[in-house]
Amino acid sequence: MSNYEDLRGAAANEEIILDDQGIPSVMVKVPLVYLDELGIGSAHTPHPAFIINDKVVPYIYVSKYINVIKNNRAYSIPNQDPANCITFDRAVEVCYNKGAGWHLMTAAEWGVLHNLITAQGLEPRGNTNNGRHHVKTYEHGVLSPQNPTNVYRTLTGTGGKAWEALGVCDIVGDVHKWVVARLVDGEIQIVPNNNAAIHKTDLGANSKAWKAILQDGSLVAPGTNGTLKFDYTGNPANATSGFHITTTVEHKQTDDGAGYGAKDFGTLTAKSGVTIPDILKALALFPNTDKTGRGFIYFRNNGERLLLRGGRSGNGGSAGEAYGYFYGPRSFSAVDVGLFSAYVDPALYA
Repeated sequence: MSNYEDLRGAAANEEIILDDQGIPSVMVKVPLVYLDELGIGSAHTPHPAFIINDKVVPYIYVSKYINVIKNNRAYSIPNQDPANCITFDRAVEVCYNKGAGWHLMTAAEWGVLHNLITAQGLEPRGNTNNGRHHVKTYEHGVLSPQNPTNVYRTLTGTGGKAWEALGVCDIVGDVHKWVVARLVDGEIQIVPNNNAAIHKTDLGANSKAWKAILQDGSLVAPGTNGTLKFDYTGNPANATSGFHITTTVEHKQTDDGAGYGAKDFGTLTAKSGVTIPDILKALALFPNTDKTGRGFIYFRNNGERLLLRGGRSGNGGSAGEAYGYFYGPRSFSAVDVGLFSAYVDPALYA
């Protein structure tokens, strides 16, 4: 692992945060921002990424680099082969192992990054085609010497400034990144505000921390009548792009269903008569002022499906910081599945 002084020199305007063993990560500080400042609604309300334990925090930290795993802990450092072949539960564990304040990036934290990128008119690129960008093929990172055949992971942070947004490298492509959110039989479930940042929050399949969402934005117990869900508009076996957000699942997949929903995030709509609350826009689970071409969203509406974001090296034009992949169960892992950790000083929300 790089030593502290090496990281200090590489960090530029970012900050070095130490874990409880004094081992550094390069982190990006994100100051408090309000929903109306992001063009979401009209209320001057803090983005949920900055509300923890009912307290408003002035800033959060997110990883600058896709993480690596050393000594059973996740670290944000440059020029590394990204962590991969990691399940959701393992991603949660290696972040919590670093001590209080450290956690797997939450839906709220990814959501604020996406909305800041959108509000600032940024269009980050990344490794979306075998170590290169799928359109601007002269942009490339350094291929990992540990790549198995036909994977093409690139070393963290080696793609140049075009592969960076808000100081975060490789938010688009390279490997999928686990994020704390899920579908259960199509029902959208989150942990309220940014409470998943609290150390050792239970994110297990049966945890009571998970909440579903009503049309007015209220968070309620999963299974409550009228919660927001992803559903197909026809037979899911042949209606891949035909889906929307609704309140009743009418076309549930079977366990052996071959298809899955897939469409450009910017074209996602709600069923007629269904109201989309601001929280879905804040978490980048529904477009606000998004253009097309910023990533696809995918889902299956049977069983528990955890969220991956950003896309991977083989996704081409479907990758992007709006990309969302509600597809794999928590046991899913692959050579192109990794993570971002995040950090909030526990003193700010104690």
